[in-house]
Amino acid sequence: MDTSYINRLIMDAMKDGFFPGAAISIGDKNGEIFRNHYGFRALYPEKLPLRQSTLFDLASLTKIISTTMVTLALVEGGKLSLDDTLGIFLDTPEEKQNISIRHLMTHTSGLPAHKPLYDLAKTPGDVYCKILEQPILSSIGTNVIYSCLGFILLGKICETVGNASLDELAHNYVFKPLGLKTATYNPCAVPYRFAATEYCSLLSKHLCGVVHDENARFMGGVSGNAGIFADINDCATLAVMFAQKGKGIVSQAVFETAIQNHTSHCSEGRGLGFAIKESAYGSFYGHTGFTGTSILVDAKTSQYIVFLTNRVHPTRDNNRLADFRGILHECCVREYGKLT
Repeated sequence: MDTSYINRLIMDAMKDGFFPGAAISIGDKNGEIFRNHYGFRALYPEKLPLRQSTLFDLASLTKIISTTMVTLALVEGGKLSLDDTLGIFLDTPEEKQNISIRHLMTHTSGLPAHKPLYDLAKTPGDVYCKILEQPILSSIGTNVIYSCLGFILLGKICETVGNASLDELAHNYVFKPLGLKTATYNPCAVPYRFAATEYCSLLSKHLCGVVHDENARFMGGVSGNAGIFADINDCATLAVMFAQKGKGIVSQAVFETAIQNHTSHCSEGRGLGFAIKESAYGSFYGHTGFTGTSILVDAKTSQYIVFLTNRVHPTRDNNRLADFRGILHECCVREYGKLT
């Protein structure tokens, strides 16, 4: 198979400063067909090469890898309904009583995108009250506002219904059944294993194996919106599961419901947890992460693309990845037929 164009595209972007290092896996429902890694897992305080075994802070990929799949498993098990509302589980103000699990998963709850809960709350246990104090920004169910706050609430609901912490639920419902080796919240502090992220003035160092998201970090590293770390191998296994429509975790019927566009009446396509993207190259479902990570699956061909970078190292002000990621995905789709 000729992957020279994909390799050259990534190497050129890295040399141009889009990201210090990267790992890629391409495959489909039958498994992986191409993998490679490039560049550096850290530039500061010293340059260190990125390895195939390097663990990445997956950021908001946590939403589909952990929170979404746990929620779907609880729904399939009859422990939770998509139409259950916040008031069933939390002490909820009247104007938010009708926000449902479906609204949280499709980002149509009307809740704000983000708030500095680490400043607003005195303790991690206070964050849910602080979220519920936030004003609704649009009528429930009428508009997509991508909300980390909504997924933090969803993670709490999973814990209540599943009678376990979210990291335990993710392990039991997702990681263990798939035989994942590295995927976890709060990984063991072995710095050489991780792709470094941003400089943290509070800790006076570049974060390495410590979750980048401030709210997740305030919550002890376990949150519905962020916190999962994993290497490219485990991410490829997860992507194959997504391409196989949830095989081994939930039924195909439940998963296909999750990857339908539930927000066609809105300006942005959203499934249950999954982002839904339409382009000239097809229809895709997946997610991205703030640190520079992404998983995308072609709904028609079942091709997947996992692309992991540490674009926030040394600073989040590097916003060049967004445009490049679209170019890379289009290239991978075009080259897919040559790889198989």
